Amino acid sequence: MVTIDLGFDRIRSKDFWRAIFAEFFGCILFLLCVTSVALSWGNTSGNISANNVEIGIGIGLAIASLAQAVGHVSGGHLNPAVSLGMIVGGRINVLQGILYIVAQSIGAIIGSALTYACTPESNREALGVTAVRKGLAVEQGFGLELLFTFVLVFFVFSITDAKKKTEPYGTTLGIGIVILVCHVCLIPFTGCGINPTRSFGPAVVMNSWQDHWIYWIGPLLGGALAAIFYNFLFYVEEETPVKYVVKDAPNAAAQDGVKTDENNV
Repeated sequence: MVTIDLGFDRIRSKDFWRAIFAEFFGCILFLLCVTSVALSWGNTSGNISANNVEIGIGIGLAIASLAQAVGHVSGGHLNPAVSLGMIVGGRINVLQGILYIVAQSIGAIIGSALTYACTPESNREALGVTAVRKGLAVEQGFGLELLFTFVLVFFVFSITDAKKKTEPYGTTLGIGIVILVCHVCLIPFTGCGINPTRSFGPAVVMNSWQDHWIYWIGPLLGGALAAIFYNFLFYVEEETPVKYVVKDAPNAAAQDGVKTDENNV
């Protein structure tokens, strides 16, 4: 049985707020990396700009490293789609997940602003703003964002399943590789969001909002569907099928920590 825990009884826990700060700080560093790797730099021989594979490698390794750095504190989500999936999948409580998403969004703005402030005006370009490519319908872009986020969050659920024996470095590296593959596949179509804050930070700093909704609704829906799909078809437990029960856990005094093997991305 999967329990949806509201989590209001943990609000006075230091670990609760420490985890939220870890997501905030992690997203600052993540967006600093994301927006930097997408920049073009001019020299005497022309422009130096990263290709899709290089961008995918940079972003994938950034997530793998940062998830390893903050995973023991917060689970290392660094992505609202992952956090929503963890709520729906019963791996974190509702309040914690909502505050994670708020912290991630604020951190993304700050990280993008840092890159903007440290980059010469001639090299800022779009600062890595995601956009649907010319010739691709917005509906197609939405579907692709939903599909590839589904793949990402499904993999996160699989590789972090408590019943699966995976070394911590293997977990984060595996997720980094999946993110690399998603970027190589999706950049030519939508710029590859699969993480609402990855798109939100640059959009705020550059004030660029065209078709921005697909980078929130698509990934969030994909993450939630992946959680439900994994729990119903792959979550092995004595009692099946999975039943969702909403409650505010009464024994929270014994659960003040927010870290578990299952939600450690």
